[in-house]
Amino acid sequence: MSIFILEDDVIQAQALKRLVEEICQEKSINYEDIYVTNKGERIIEQMSKSITQNLYFLDIEIKRSKYHGFEVAKRIRAIDDTGLIVFITTHSEFAPISYQYMVSALTFLDKMTEPRMLKSDVEKCLVKYQQLNQKQVVEDYLIVDNSHSTIKVPISDFYYAMTTEAHRLALYTENRSLRFYGELKEVEHQKSQFVRCHQSYVVNLDKICEINSNERELILSNGMNIPVSRRLLKAVMDRWRAR
Repeated sequence: MSIFILEDDVIQAQALKRLVEEICQEKSINYEDIYVTNKGERIIEQMSKSITQNLYFLDIEIKRSKYHGFEVAKRIRAIDDTGLIVFITTHSEFAPISYQYMVSALTFLDKMTEPRMLKSDVEKCLVKYQQLNQKQVVEDYLIVDNSHSTIKVPISDFYYAMTTEAHRLALYTENRSLRFYGELKEVEHQKSQFVRCHQSYVVNLDKICEINSNERELILSNGMNIPVSRRLLKAVMDRWRAR
């Protein structure tokens, strides 16, 4: 996992980082990186680069930042619906407000808690997250960069990508479509289960449930019909049968 700390007090930020490092060492908890910042937008930029699940410690009150902790949590949830969010505050009376943002936070940590209790609370968060990660199969992702953000698309959700105009693609998943700049061959070569079936289409072999040779169409599990060219039909058929 990657661990993100949003805190505008440098001393408190580094103290929390050291505490997390100490607990992880004591409990043999592995992590990719600990990223500390006082800018919520920096977390949004960095979070999609993690290849595993994330844990976020977010201070609710951030001075001289575009977003406070609740807003950052809301933006995180738009991209990462499984990471654990922990709010840090000196004002526990803000806790009920978090429900308005519907971000499913794990808990609140009170900065003013005496050190032994704070360590115990942080340890519970880290151990909880370690247990969740051990139960989950690490998802494989396709990373998509558009003009506004970087998005991790689970491969298990990916159906197909198509060219919409020169150097522009549309990518379709279980629940969404994304448009971004790129070349179809860049998508085609990213995963072994991706196959070019037409000059303008790349599909996920795992989503094909039927191949209609007469109509030269691939029928996906969501009901979509995707054209397959005469030239590529046999190659697609062979790879689909082999999986």
